[in-house]
Amino acid sequence: MTASDEPLPHTAASSAPVAAKDTVNRDLMLFNNGLAVGVLGGAVTSVALPSLALITLRATPLEMSVLYAAQRFPPAVTALLGGALVDRHRKLVLLTWGKVVGGVLLLCVPLAAYLGWLSLPLLCVVGLLLAAVNDVSSTAGISYLPSLARGDKLAAANSKMGALFSFTDAAGSYLASGLIALLGTSRAVVADVASYFISAVCMTRIRTPEPPPSPRPANSTLWREIRDGLRYTTRHPVLWPLVLSNTALSLAMTAWDVLYLIYVIRELHWSPVALAVVMGCASVGGVVGALGGRRLARPRGTWWGVGPLLLCALALQPLILVPVLFAGPGLLWQIIIGVCVTVRFAGATAHGSTQRSVRQGVCDPRYQGRQQSIGTWVTFGPRFLSALAAGALVSVIGLGPSMAIAATATAGGFLVLARSPVRRLRAMPTTGDG
Repeated sequence: MTASDEPLPHTAASSAPVAAKDTVNRDLMLFNNGLAVGVLGGAVTSVALPSLALITLRATPLEMSVLYAAQRFPPAVTALLGGALVDRHRKLVLLTWGKVVGGVLLLCVPLAAYLGWLSLPLLCVVGLLLAAVNDVSSTAGISYLPSLARGDKLAAANSKMGALFSFTDAAGSYLASGLIALLGTSRAVVADVASYFISAVCMTRIRTPEPPPSPRPANSTLWREIRDGLRYTTRHPVLWPLVLSNTALSLAMTAWDVLYLIYVIRELHWSPVALAVVMGCASVGGVVGALGGRRLARPRGTWWGVGPLLLCALALQPLILVPVLFAGPGLLWQIIIGVCVTVRFAGATAHGSTQRSVRQGVCDPRYQGRQQSIGTWVTFGPRFLSALAAGALVSVIGLGPSMAIAATATAGGFLVLARSPVRRLRAMPTTGDG
């Protein structure tokens, strides 16, 4: 036997786990980068579409609330169905095709502007259909992540993903200001169109085998699976309070966001560039919250851990909105609002990535897609009503009082969670603990 004879089988055997690990790490990078590119482009559209409506098309507050409602209506219809479909089919395939369809839909906006067909109804239709596609695609993406990161690595993956998304969101906001100034508002949307297709290409390059969908009973139907998912989620002692808390906060923040955009553009006379710069502050705060949230969630004795972090992050939301209510025109107030936005989103992102890891950790793998979609349905489904209510409230009591009511209502998320078992949660659960 030569010196080279024996190590060969050993090397092949020992290198197999290393190769598999390298593949997973590479695929996780592709997954994160693909989604991050989408966030980068989406940040451009989040500035461009409201600017098109308010400045180019001269939308009224009520018309603006209708546009906002159209973008937030689809989860009320698609979320439950999308979750059941995600649990039935390969999640990566749904995610990839969602990106392709989304890019085609969004392409209608710059084409319509070029042809002179741009209108508020068109923006509403594109926003509605794009939100429906993004809802299913997002559910597939969040449900697919545990296939790439398992156990203790899942919380780390969510934290890193949140930081990356916040960073690219900030970059997208600043990119939006440059593109709008250079190319015009409608042409800047092309950057988001490109991001959808780049994201789809990244997803097609992932090679980690995805576990097949769980086998279904012979008599199973889509609606029965939806009902089973609802029963599982609403009876879960951790999942359901988190969903209700998220819903209370989401409804209030939707109303606030509609009024905030009208306030800074119409009352404070901000330009789209100034709006993009301040919106970029939100993403800077998101990076801080995502990177710090995982460390802050670590248990410290019996007094601190996951539950207290979630409560503190929620309690911060109404407090940080107070200075905005007293803002006036000028650079100084833009800086103050930028600081408030940074702090607000640091807390929101720390809360978001932490609660997402908790929900993924306690959920039975068979229900990952459905619990995610049910959370989306309950949390985001009614947001279109909140947007419409905000627009109607302005016409009755005025912009300032309406903003004060919305800011106060953001405390609802804290009040719900403070009365639930989640407040006693200290350590981060691992997959399947629930």
